[in-house]
Amino acid sequence: MFDLPLEYALIAFENAKFSGKIVPELLDLAERGIVRYVDIVFIQKDEDGNVRTIELNDLEPEAYEMFVPMGEHVSSLFTENDLEIAASKLPNGSAAALFLWENLWVANLRKALVDAGGVLVERVQIAPEVVEQFEQALAAE
Repeated sequence: MFDLPLEYALIAFENAKFSGKIVPELLDLAERGIVRYVDIVFIQKDEDGNVRTIELNDLEPEAYEMFVPMGEHVSSLFTENDLEIAASKLPNGSAAALFLWENLWVANLRKALVDAGGVLVERVQIAPEVVEQFEQALAAE
């Protein structure tokens, strides 16, 4: 079904309301063929810890229209368990977006690696905080 690496991100927002300010950047990544969004779910957690999840297709029409270009590729792959785990990481009175995307940018590189007899042994992302700590340690030396 998916030949390329999938990644996900849980993005929490300071207030419990989505503004749509990130939509242009998300659309730009999709339009340039860098990523294909596979699933997007919005999570709201009220002050009492009650959780409400909103799938892309369940958005109000004007909010949905912001995502229509991405909606062409969106499927519901997150399970209820995935959403419960994501919500458990959020503070009460917050909102978040959970994104799952396919990395299209790697397609040509992957083909070149395979054609050259290469095999992916490991792929890891290093958190910016880890890099910052490393840079601070270097500067202190």
